[in-house]
Amino acid sequence: MTTITDINSLQLVSSTSRKKSQNKETASEAGSDLSISTTSTLLSEAEDKAYSAPDIDEARVESIRQAIQNGEMAIDHQKLAQKMLEFELTLFDD
Repeated sequence: MTTITDINSLQLVSSTSRKKSQNKETASEAGSDLSISTTSTLLSEAEDKAYSAPDIDEARVESIRQAIQNGEMAIDHQKLAQKMLEFELTLFDD
């Protein structure tokens, strides 16, 4: 099952990979041609991670949904809000 932590980890890895790729591109000589663009490399990495990610465990999601509705599982609203904010900020991280 993919969790918010897993998604954040993937985004951090993607962001790090993107920055490394940009640094390599900047460090290369101006006249040299790149055989694979940075965007293409990032898309390929993202595709590999997407295919290797586990499928969603629908039964577990439903059991958690029921536990929340029945008041059997407490939600830390502050922590949830913070994680949502962190996730949104990583989407626009340069």
